[in-house]
Amino acid sequence: MFLPDPRFNWSRLVTLCHQITVNACQTFDVDTGSTDTSSAHSKESKTMKKIVAALASAMLVTTVFAQTAAPTTETGKAQMKANSEMSEAQATANKKKAEAQGDAAKAQASANEDKASAQADADKKAAKVAKATTPEEASDARGDAAKAQTKANKKKHDAQAKADKKKHEAAKDANVAQAKADKEKVEAQSDANKTAADAKVDAAKK
Repeated sequence: MFLPDPRFNWSRLVTLCHQITVNACQTFDVDTGSTDTSSAHSKESKTMKKIVAALASAMLVTTVFAQTAAPTTETGKAQMKANSEMSEAQATANKKKAEAQGDAAKAQASANEDKASAQADADKKAAKVAKATTPEEASDARGDAAKAQTKANKKKHDAQAKADKKKHEAAKDANVAQAKADKEKVEAQSDANKTAADAKVDAAKK
């Protein structure tokens, strides 16, 4: 689709078209004035004048459009390319961030399982306290339960620490991916802006 250059002086185009129309009509009068001897010939002459004038105007408009469309087209292509590159950069970043979030979620889920398993082992030891039939068995069971709980607490702490590390790394990867995308988008838009600026300079020289 053709997009007109806003820098083009359309009033000047109208003036030029009008001048060419007048010149064409005057030229036709010079060429045919000596042979216009009847009303029919006069009507035919006027019709031919209109045709010649219309063709002249059309040729001028076509020439002007051809001159002004090129910079706009190049600028449009550059912006379309920039938009595509920016979209691709963001899509890549979004994919990386989604993967990072997935890794973080898996790490936390794994930690939750490990903590639940560790606590279950400790609970089993604690349950033996209630089943003890003698004070000595109860004392031993409480000792085992305490040790089991301490061990479970350490396992749960280690599991969460491991998950937190994974989540921190995932967040870092996501930030790096977004920063890279932002940089690529800035560079893409900068290239498009440069192309547009060069097109304006070239148009000004014509």
